[in-house]
Amino acid sequence: MLKDFFLQTYAAIPATVDRTHIVAAVEAYLASYSSGDMAARAALFADDVIAEEPVGMPPMVGLEALKGFWHGSLEAGWRCTNTPQRIVVNGNEACVLFRSELAVEGQGSITLDVFEILAFNDAGLIRHLRAFNDAGCLG
Repeated sequence: MLKDFFLQTYAAIPATVDRTHIVAAVEAYLASYSSGDMAARAALFADDVIAEEPVGMPPMVGLEALKGFWHGSLEAGWRCTNTPQRIVVNGNEACVLFRSELAVEGQGSITLDVFEILAFNDAGLIRHLRAFNDAGCLG
């Protein structure tokens, strides 16, 4: 009975984007780091995206700024593989927990647990990204 209460609550959350689309977009976004397919990654984002990577740093405003961040990471030699741990969808937003395996040639590698909030616009594109991680997330 209590479970029914929660299921009814979740069903009542308004959404203009299908949950299946959001989950697939999140999975494609995370996988794009391993494949290095920045064009596919960029296609998941709205032109007017705001990205906080991580929260507390000055936000990147616009897709061109975010693509510049991605290119800078590649040019610095970063390699990344993301493994989703949990994807929670409420309305047009997803809260994602994933583990990043990060490496920079000549500097070693680390793991980083990342919590991200991704908000989608009505067209199903990511319009706001907020990444949360701190020193306690380093492995």
